[in-house]
Amino acid sequence: MSTDTTPDTRPVVQGKQTMTPSEAFVETLVANGVTDMFGIMGSAFMDAMDIFAPAGIRLVPVVHEQGAAHMADGYARVSGRHGVVIGQNGPGISNCVTGIAAAYWAHSPVVIVTPEAGTTGIGLGGFQECHQLPMFQEFTKYQGHVTHPARMAEYTGRCFDRAMSEMGPTQLNIPRDYFYGEIECEIPTPSRLDRGPGGTKTLDEAAELLAGAKFPVIVSGGGVVMSDGVDACKALAERLGAPVVNSYQHNDSFPASHPLWCGPLGYQGSKAGMKLIAQADVVVALGTRLGPFGTLPQHGLDYWPKDAKIIQIDADHKMLGLVKKIAVGICGDAKAAAEALSERLAGRELV
Repeated sequence: MSTDTTPDTRPVVQGKQTMTPSEAFVETLVANGVTDMFGIMGSAFMDAMDIFAPAGIRLVPVVHEQGAAHMADGYARVSGRHGVVIGQNGPGISNCVTGIAAAYWAHSPVVIVTPEAGTTGIGLGGFQECHQLPMFQEFTKYQGHVTHPARMAEYTGRCFDRAMSEMGPTQLNIPRDYFYGEIECEIPTPSRLDRGPGGTKTLDEAAELLAGAKFPVIVSGGGVVMSDGVDACKALAERLGAPVVNSYQHNDSFPASHPLWCGPLGYQGSKAGMKLIAQADVVVALGTRLGPFGTLPQHGLDYWPKDAKIIQIDADHKMLGLVKKIAVGICGDAKAAAEALSERLAGRELV
């Protein structure tokens, strides 16, 4: 993943401390390296916002919250860190639904903070009351609903951890009156998974397929960028002598200056890339779910190879075989998997 390597020198609160829930919320953001958030300021989180700036957090204002959700998505893709979006309860939050859905399918670690009506008004038509968890249920990997002010840091930390471990958006839902009061809590230390290349069995099966392939083609997707795996993809392509096409909207997943690059697939994609992949007998889908919009016919070409065997590599096992029938599914990090395949192929005679 393209990461922001700027060191974060802000101090992180250690041990149990007495503080307000707003302070617990903000201190947990600091512990997770948050420096930027996107949204429109609202009364629901005003108490926390008062301490954003002293904590080194900038709220980037937008004209419409939908833009804030898309900005958080883009921020996550470019920085390799969480994208964070926040808005006023009710209409501010509902404006974000489509943007969060886009982040979900892009595997972006976005955290959407959704203050809601106060607990004393829920069910009574409290200020801008609406059911905020169901509207994001389909497009989030985890939904944390703060059930008591004393659990503010716990749920906040879990949402940030799950966004990274599940590689997708999470929702932090907070009754607006839970920002106030006095609690005793400990700011949780962020937890990050160390992702591997996938299982030995599936990697061996993939290497066997590739060793016998007459015309393998690599589809390089967003997972390559997120894993900082462009060089690993290049090495695999060079080892195989395989041409590479980019998945839709991921032209940054393989350099256009490389002699094996053949352009993007999908909407308004490259005719050369489409004509080329049509000849493939084995397709390596590296860090891509092979979404319908990225493989649809274009320029009068129904180019997807109907008889090709597909090796799909994705960090989310639920994406394997979701769109296209696959021969081998590898649940693993795109960079690590590409490196593992290159190592397995190094001692083989290729067709």
